[in-house]
Amino acid sequence: MAKLFIQSMPTPEELQSSVSRIHEGVDSTPLYTNLLFMKVASELDNYLDGVLAPYNLSSGRFTLLHLLHNAPEGMMPSELSQRVGVTQATISGLLNSLEKAELVKRELHHKDARSFVIRLTDKGQTLIKELLPQWSPKLAAFWGQLSEHELTFIQGLLEKMIKNTAVLNQN
Repeated sequence: MAKLFIQSMPTPEELQSSVSRIHEGVDSTPLYTNLLFMKVASELDNYLDGVLAPYNLSSGRFTLLHLLHNAPEGMMPSELSQRVGVTQATISGLLNSLEKAELVKRELHHKDARSFVIRLTDKGQTLIKELLPQWSPKLAAFWGQLSEHELTFIQGLLEKMIKNTAVLNQN
């Protein structure tokens, strides 16, 4: 599915005017802040997609490869599902495509022969090691435009925001 996002950001005043026509009295500051946040996230996501595309990887597949890279003992599909917050059916589909590409392998669980453990293959390990040097320098350049103080401040804000996402699911 194509990812769409506004390329020409409205000014805070334009957004306030637009929102006021729909619902009078609404403060557009949170909406504008969200647009800015989403714009940056969208650009970072698009950059990652561009790095991964030549390898026929999605960000979801890359995330699983990265998790498995950090778990040499392997992980069960249910663990992967919990770590990334998707259903086991979604994990199964992603793992099938990674297995077909010979990037992961399923092995019988050493304690429970009814279960599988997923591990990176040598090809998967090589791919992860190949991708990071392509991705990392541009990210370093992007975030390197900020001072250490600004980065620490943004990290603190983002951590606080992550903790507060529960409010989005409240009725």
